[in-house]
Amino acid sequence: MDFFNRLFGKPGKVTLATIDYNKYFDNDEVDGVRLELFKIGELSVSSGKIIVCDPLVNYGALPLTRAVNPGKYPVTVCIAHTDQAGERYAAAKLEFSKSKAKRWELAVIEGQDVSKLKEEDDYFGFPVDAGLGCFMDAETNRFYDELSDQYRQRRPEKDIYNDLIAVEFKKNAKDQTNPNDIGDWLDFYLPNKPDLNIIMFSSGFGDGTYPSYWGVTESGEICSLVIDFIVLG
Repeated sequence: MDFFNRLFGKPGKVTLATIDYNKYFDNDEVDGVRLELFKIGELSVSSGKIIVCDPLVNYGALPLTRAVNPGKYPVTVCIAHTDQAGERYAAAKLEFSKSKAKRWELAVIEGQDVSKLKEEDDYFGFPVDAGLGCFMDAETNRFYDELSDQYRQRRPEKDIYNDLIAVEFKKNAKDQTNPNDIGDWLDFYLPNKPDLNIIMFSSGFGDGTYPSYWGVTESGEICSLVIDFIVLG
């Protein structure tokens, strides 16, 4: 029973999403907006503790309070083709099983008390300051911090994003000849720990605070984790 609770969580009070995120990943169109799915890669989850954050402002990022079984899990983004703002990443999903979620429970970190949320659409989320979101394991975050520290020590005149990460993002740009197309996603394997990766993606309309939700089956098992970039609905 203790292992079951660690794997699938045993939360107390929970806050449920007002949106069924299945519709973002099961339909070609929602509310007149054309949707496109794109599988970025598989995330290596070594500790079972997941962090959702802006990967460029990740120092001090805490893992979500619920844990999953270690393994490799696919990450899919839902791209909304909007009339006013073009292509926008509306949501990102980390999928732990093929089971269908019946409800969506707000994902929180230690210290976030959902009983303090008063309105139906209130939420806790993670801050974005560089226009990016990501999924990573807590162990990966530790090695990523070490990589960033070592980079600054060895090359203080350089910036790890502009000198390393941006170069990798650019490789995924749709139009390599367009200097404004800097790429929207990256499956980044750590040079100092090549079996661990961070899956990064653009964050909807950019900076802000965005919630994530556990997809929970009818039997109470976690089947997915979704980040909502507040583009749709």
